[in-house]
Amino acid sequence: MKCKNNDMARRARVRAIVASPAVSVVTVVSIALTLTTFGPAQVLALAATTTPTATTTASPTATPSPSPTASVTPTPSTSVTPRPTVSVTLSPTASLTSTPSTSVTTSPTPIPSPSPGDVLAPGAVPVDHHVLARIDSTDLQTRYLSVDAPITDASQFQTLRVRFKIHNAGTAPITTAPQLEYRTQGSSGYAVVPEEFLKGIPFRVDREWVPSLGPGGGTMQGPLGEDIAVAKFLTGKEGGGLAMTGHHSMGANPDRDITLPSASYTEQEFTVSLTMDAKYLTGYELRITGGGTLPAGTQVATIRLGAAPALRLSPGQQQGVDVGGPKPRIRTGVVR
Repeated sequence: MKCKNNDMARRARVRAIVASPAVSVVTVVSIALTLTTFGPAQVLALAATTTPTATTTASPTATPSPSPTASVTPTPSTSVTPRPTVSVTLSPTASLTSTPSTSVTTSPTPIPSPSPGDVLAPGAVPVDHHVLARIDSTDLQTRYLSVDAPITDASQFQTLRVRFKIHNAGTAPITTAPQLEYRTQGSSGYAVVPEEFLKGIPFRVDREWVPSLGPGGGTMQGPLGEDIAVAKFLTGKEGGGLAMTGHHSMGANPDRDITLPSASYTEQEFTVSLTMDAKYLTGYELRITGGGTLPAGTQVATIRLGAAPALRLSPGQQQGVDVGGPKPRIRTGVVR
């Protein structure tokens, strides 16, 4: 029984020594020689456990490519080593190009372009000068200012005229539809002057009142348009060329088409009214375009409103005070 216990103890020590990777080759050999006295079964058991097996699997994490495939290949060795050498070999698929990248095609950044009203179209009609005029509300007389002069003291509900000189300095005829546009002085964009009163719009292309030719006298609305004879041109002959009959619009915007032959000029006029939405102490600019394209040059007519008129009371009138709205009443007529 004692021999059997010793035999079991020796086996436990041998297994512990073999399992430890730190045991030297000399120690393993000496133990094997000692165990030969216990029969062939023990020697065979020792021979079956002398070759260490590598159980550690190394997963490469050094490359940023998604899911690289790594194979672990133990280095073959003819001698027993205390620590098996493990070599890590990345397969060819473990590269930065193993996973097809998705190409993103971006559309080119749009480049801001000016509005059609700010583009000089081929063959556009240049504008040279302008003339403004007031229409007196009492005698209905039209009084023109000097060439290129502004109006600095306009008022709401006043009727004005604005006339532009346009010419064709090219070699081919040009046909265009004159259009009147406006903007608040200092702003960036222009808008078409409407043909009727619109809320928030300071101008409208308007009819003119003219003396009535009937037996009763009085006034009546003038025509929607009329020709301007060359003899009545106001902007001079600067630029030379052939003078063509002009046109005056009193209700249509854009006006009818005009055709200018090569080396010719004419004058285009509009009648406008300032509405109640025109602001006092505010300046406005008027320009003429041809079919929405800006003619050459920077000619604009400037109209500025003066200060609001002072309130004048007739004898017996008094300055009123603001009061609240009417109060609701119940059916009995008693105020709540």
